[in-house]
Amino acid sequence: MHKKHIDMLECPLCHGELIWDIKEESAQRIINAEIICSKCKGDYEVRDEIAVFLTPDLPRNDLWEKGESGLEKYFKENPDIYKEMMTTPEEELNGADYWYKAAYLEMKENYEGSSRMFKNAMEKIYTQEYIDGWKSQREFVIKNIDNDDHTIVDIASGKGYLVEEMIQDTNNYIIATDFSPTILERNREYFKIKGLYDRLSLIAFDARKTPFKNNSIEIMTSNLGIQNVENPGNVIDEMNRITKGKFMSVMQLIEEDDKIHMELMDKYSSTDYATKERAAVTFRRDNWNSEIQNSFIAEIKPTPKGKILEGAQIDGFPIQDTKVEYCVIVASK
Repeated sequence: MHKKHIDMLECPLCHGELIWDIKEESAQRIINAEIICSKCKGDYEVRDEIAVFLTPDLPRNDLWEKGESGLEKYFKENPDIYKEMMTTPEEELNGADYWYKAAYLEMKENYEGSSRMFKNAMEKIYTQEYIDGWKSQREFVIKNIDNDDHTIVDIASGKGYLVEEMIQDTNNYIIATDFSPTILERNREYFKIKGLYDRLSLIAFDARKTPFKNNSIEIMTSNLGIQNVENPGNVIDEMNRITKGKFMSVMQLIEEDDKIHMELMDKYSSTDYATKERAAVTFRRDNWNSEIQNSFIAEIKPTPKGKILEGAQIDGFPIQDTKVEYCVIVASK
């Protein structure tokens, strides 16, 4: 984590001042540190350059960690399937098998091979409208960023698709965030190998309780991340607390009468962000001035299931063919 970001941070539990005991550092970064809240005595850390501000009170389902360890375990228990996956020519693998082979290569830190395969996998897995709609939103966000010295905080970054493009196309410092230290460890190694790490910091926290001070963030982004927060509760209100400038959130919205997918959203308590009308109400309720921009209607289909990894699937959404509206919700106070 870059030292310059220390002044933005506070205890995510009680908002108390933090006491930093830096154990290892470089000229610009904190490499390892112990962090204690002066008020509630909550303890946090910087571990191998990743700041960890996870609180014990919120349940989380770290699919990144489970997915990676589960895949390696499965291959060890099924060597014939592993052999078939690794020896089958890439062009003969279906979308799901191709994706999981890329995931395995990445887990083994073969980032050159895995990043190439992940890019190729998009066309094997998603409709062209899905790809075009999502890409247009990322391009819109980048075009609307002031290319200056403001730090951009990206919420629920996952593999950092938007983060990578922002680093390439702007001069801003970027903070990539996720509640999973596992995916942030992957991002650290990936962005170092790609030569894109100089302006990147990594912070693990839950978007429902962030470690940022009131009005500390000038530019905040999210690439489908808000909709992936299970049981999001007051997450948009928390985003409002920490932002003093602009929040651009890439969204994937369904129609109100899409009952099967509304039921899926309800399962994860995320219907507040499911449709254009509901998202608008949620942002307005939490004191944002917001506007839906850059709408793109796309027909999407369920992702394919694996043949070698029989039944394995990339995404649980959509369950059946449907239309979605890709857009960016541009919000300010």
